[in-house]
Amino acid sequence: MRKIKHLEEQTYQLQKQVATHKQGVCWQEEEALLNEMEVTGQAFEDMQEQNSRLIQQLREKDDANFKLMTERIKSNQLHKLAREEKDVLKEQVTTLTMQVEATNVVVRKLEEKERILQNSLATAEKELALRQQAMEMHKRKAIESAQSAADLKLHLEKYHAQMKEAQQVVAEKTSSLEAEAYKTKRLQEEIVQL
Repeated sequence: MRKIKHLEEQTYQLQKQVATHKQGVCWQEEEALLNEMEVTGQAFEDMQEQNSRLIQQLREKDDANFKLMTERIKSNQLHKLAREEKDVLKEQVTTLTMQVEATNVVVRKLEEKERILQNSLATAEKELALRQQAMEMHKRKAIESAQSAADLKLHLEKYHAQMKEAQQVVAEKTSSLEAEAYKTKRLQEEIVQL
């Protein structure tokens, strides 16, 4: 800007000199002054053109900086969303793990009940064998022994029915738990792959 101002002042002074000495200056000097004015004007135009190029470069640089800033903000937002989604998935995995553990507790309780029923069945079978032996040893009490055997048979059938129901419940629960555990394992593998 200082150079432009200086050139404008120089042009003004030259024009002033031409006006003041126009009558007393010879044709050669006037031509020299006009040439100098033309050179000065050309230099002024060149300076303006250079300033225009610099302004354009500054605008392009500002546009590039704005674009970079916009991309940086977008990248930060995407990173934040990915981190939040990862936290949600971790929380879901934790919840599913707790559910699986609770289900395992139920399975262990059912297995314990099944064991108790099996022991009861074994005891009943032993009791039946003893009574059958007693029936053979006491043939004189055939009628009482036969009635006792019939009662014991009904008792055993009841235990068999209970045992069958318990086994069916355990089988259904086990199948459900295995399916749930498989889903959980697949989900954990997918999360690890992320």
